[in-house]
Amino acid sequence: MRFVGGHVSIAGGLHHAIDNTLAIKGNCLQIFAGSPRLWSRHAFPEDEVKLFLNQQQAHHLGPVFIHALYLINLASIKPELLEKSINSLVMDLRNGAQIDSSGVIIHIGSHLGNGFDSVKEQLVTVIREILSETQDCDLILENAAGQNGKIGSLSELSYLLKKVNNPRLKVCLDTAHLFAAGIDLRQEEVVKNLVKDLKDLHLLSKLVCLHLNDSGSDLDSHRDLHADLGKGKIGLEGLKNFVNQPALYHLPLILETPGLNKSGPDAANISIAKTL
Repeated sequence: MRFVGGHVSIAGGLHHAIDNTLAIKGNCLQIFAGSPRLWSRHAFPEDEVKLFLNQQQAHHLGPVFIHALYLINLASIKPELLEKSINSLVMDLRNGAQIDSSGVIIHIGSHLGNGFDSVKEQLVTVIREILSETQDCDLILENAAGQNGKIGSLSELSYLLKKVNNPRLKVCLDTAHLFAAGIDLRQEEVVKNLVKDLKDLHLLSKLVCLHLNDSGSDLDSHRDLHADLGKGKIGLEGLKNFVNQPALYHLPLILETPGLNKSGPDAANISIAKTL
């Protein structure tokens, strides 16, 4: 049985993420460890952690991922922003360790048009620092949609994994981001070449999760816009073509789709994902 779930809310308490996952018929999940748009981060209360873990086990749910907040920029030249980014990630990783999370997924940030070469050494240093201050929870780098300045091309991810050289540094691939960055998942030969590229870049063995989203923007648009499964530019056949590649089939699928009511992944999208 493949793990399929969605990004769900912890509003009202950490354990509500379990209820929200069951409501959409998922068997794994992703959460924010706090507001995605506020720097404030606090340790999960012990009673909530215990209840969460008990319910996760009782319902036989699979891996739990935490998504870091969107404000993070590990490439920032502003000391205050960089410090806030580091501190928030450290707390997310420590919270992740408390709930046996499979990792914290991050958007790395932006070089603001100065080029990857101008920030790559800073990124290596900062990521090493974050990992050295934490334990028992992986840091997962997500690919970008190719937006101007955003860090997260496959070659950039490969560079960071090689230079940081830490077994706790992993990778998540987002289907909508791949498509917006110019990789046409609708073409079987393109997907096979992508898998080969992932292997050649030493990323394939580091993959721990797939974000399964249709794309609301066109191929090579460089726009990060998610759509419900089958309602976007990739389409169900393209998504099916990607997630069923033998080298990727073991990976859990996490949906970040808008949902029919624009409130996030819903049972309808989860049901479609299970049919792919």
